[in-house]
Amino acid sequence: MTSQKIDHKRSKLSKTPHPRNWFWLGFGLSGVAMLSATVGALLAVSFSLTPLLQRHLTREEAAIFSKGGSITRSNLRLPELTRPVNVLVMGMSVLTTDVRNPPPEARNLSYQAQVNSFDGLSDVMLLVRFDPKTEKLTVLSIPRDTRVEMDGVGVIKINASNVNGGPAASARLVSQLLAGVQIDRYLRVNVEGVQKLVDALGGVTLDVPKDMKYVDETQHLYINLKKGRQHLNGDQTLQLLRFRHDGLGDIGRIERQHVVMGALMEQALNPATVTRFPQILSVVQSNLDSNLSVEELLALVGFSAKIDRSNAQMLTLPGEANNISVKRHDVSYWLPNYKRIQEMMAQYFDQG
Repeated sequence: MTSQKIDHKRSKLSKTPHPRNWFWLGFGLSGVAMLSATVGALLAVSFSLTPLLQRHLTREEAAIFSKGGSITRSNLRLPELTRPVNVLVMGMSVLTTDVRNPPPEARNLSYQAQVNSFDGLSDVMLLVRFDPKTEKLTVLSIPRDTRVEMDGVGVIKINASNVNGGPAASARLVSQLLAGVQIDRYLRVNVEGVQKLVDALGGVTLDVPKDMKYVDETQHLYINLKKGRQHLNGDQTLQLLRFRHDGLGDIGRIERQHVVMGALMEQALNPATVTRFPQILSVVQSNLDSNLSVEELLALVGFSAKIDRSNAQMLTLPGEANNISVKRHDVSYWLPNYKRIQEMMAQYFDQG
């Protein structure tokens, strides 16, 4: 398939609202065991209200997220949102070669292993708006190849902003890209945690769309799945998510992500999931980094669980794919259309 045809399909796909996206992966990791009021109440009691931080934020970095003030209020049941909230969600996939100090068990390996870290490229970047006034949820997907200019660094792909400055720098850059929109909180999800989450849930049942076979010795990536409906464990689910070696490339992988997210949400709503709470909680604690407090996280999860899925609007950053020559090498970028971005932000994010 030519790049033009793939770009056309990407454009067509991005215009179609879909109730499932990588967003559900982030909140699957953080909220899969908190969808019932009972479990939510237990969490509120057992945790302090400090942020779920894996990374310390300086005062200057924390100030980027605090301009809008408080976002929740407590009542006798679950905490509630008091105003519209914008959360930057980043999905991290980090290899040993992406970090300076890999964990001891991952050192001196002959291949690139996945590591439990938040310091790499953000393969997925979403701005999610929770609006209690309209009872709508809006998810804006920002392509990882989006071309931006970062202070002190120069022209980069936006997925490298986390490497060059962490979540606060990413939030500042995303705000500049999106007509100055306020970003209230961030949430980073380690993709390695998907495998652990699925295993903690007891696996997921879904349809594998076709036979998939691929080997990459440099990462010890071995994909071998058969077509059909089946029950997958964590490793098999990760194989499905990582496969992209067909004519559709990343577009095909996005479609498979939708399938997995649907299966995860269905499993999360299963009453038996509550019995697996300790295992799920362990995954959340080690594979999520956020400056959301537990109270705020519960408010967001509670809001997401009760809204009508028809009120979940999925958007993609307006722009076009293009190759640009950089130092005699062609680099693929997503070039933002700033006029259309401004119109979109005014319509969906009250920015204007």
